[in-house]
Amino acid sequence: MKKTGKSILALVILLFVLGGLIAGYLILKHYNSVEKEADAPSIPLLDKTKETVTSLRYRNGEDDLSFVYENDVWEYALDSHFPLQQKPLQDMATAASSIEAKLQVDTADAGVETYGLNTPACIVEVTFTDGSVYTYTFGDTNSFNGYQYFTISGDNSIYMVEASLSASFDTPLHSLYQAESYVLTEHGVEKGDVASILLETAAGSTKEITDGGGIETLFAHVDKLNLSAWEDYYADPKEMQELYGIHEKGDRITVTYAANDGESNTYTVFIGNKFERVEDADDAQKSNDTEEETKYGYFYSPEGSSVVYTADADTIDAIFNYLVYTPPADTSDTNA
Repeated sequence: MKKTGKSILALVILLFVLGGLIAGYLILKHYNSVEKEADAPSIPLLDKTKETVTSLRYRNGEDDLSFVYENDVWEYALDSHFPLQQKPLQDMATAASSIEAKLQVDTADAGVETYGLNTPACIVEVTFTDGSVYTYTFGDTNSFNGYQYFTISGDNSIYMVEASLSASFDTPLHSLYQAESYVLTEHGVEKGDVASILLETAAGSTKEITDGGGIETLFAHVDKLNLSAWEDYYADPKEMQELYGIHEKGDRITVTYAANDGESNTYTVFIGNKFERVEDADDAQKSNDTEEETKYGYFYSPEGSSVVYTADADTIDAIFNYLVYTPPADTSDTNA
């Protein structure tokens, strides 16, 4: 009986050791496989340069965006006036002009649906100066090695590429917007650099704030007009006046300040119509829950700009409340 018990124990130990050996073998095999893939040379699929890319189009989720390269500048194909950042498009052109695959897939027993290519995660179309056009289709990402399934037009094979390649083409249009430079920030203007703030209205009222205390508190409000929220990125003078109420004889704010070189400069912002802000779904729900009052804003635009921005009504109202500002009396004893 004791002998049987020892035999069973020995068998259990043997099975345990065998299981460990098998697991170790599989781990080593997996490691060697990954190492082999990592060491394998890349497969060149396209070798051009970013300078030869003339147009780009990518369809990624809800985005279907097209861009063209004309006169040494990237433009949004649907509206050349859209202020477009150049660096992201240059990076896309670089990514689209030189394609290398990590692996070629054996597709003998599988269709494109196996790799997610029938419902692509991203499709990119690229045109080059020689007139050639290529389409790149990105499918699923392989959970084993992290590569993404990929096809290129003119080649019936399915490849695996770095997943970062398709990530090069996932930027929504609003993230490509090139904001105007806010002059006061660009010049590093602080309240101590401001000599005066002049307020003028369409009705003819004016007030120039020159005392240090008034400038300090008023500049805190003016500095909020920092071009952070735009309504219209290209409005002609007629639209500026008729749609937004912005014109040279309207309400305006002029900041006079000292630049780094000591020269006196001015920065003028024109204030337009007041409007009721439209709430999104989340804000509307909060308003219903808390019975918040209606929020308003104003349109505004800096001098020389074709962009219309928006600011909270509280900010604009606080600024023009200074039309009735009176500097505190100087109570210092000048004879002391």
